Amino acid sequence: MSKQQHRPRDKARHLIIQALADNPRGLTRTEIAEALMRTKTPHLINLIEELVNEGILSKKVKIFNNGVEGYIYHITQAN
Repeated sequence: MSKQQHRPRDKARHLIIQALADNPRGLTRTEIAEALMRTKTPHLINLIEELVNEGILSKKVKIFNNGVEGYIYHITQAN
């Protein structure tokens, strides 16, 4: 696998928001990464969680079919 190209922080945040705007049912961290054509890295997770902390995104716990707990993210109603 080739090394990912680093995007400017603001651009990555915008792309995360856009991916969720395009998918109103919500997305998991892995699905957000795939929408951005990236892998799910700690850096990407931190960007997503920053958007949650700022009130731009919301997250809900989801139990997947295999019993694993994960998160589904949505754009908040205020945005």
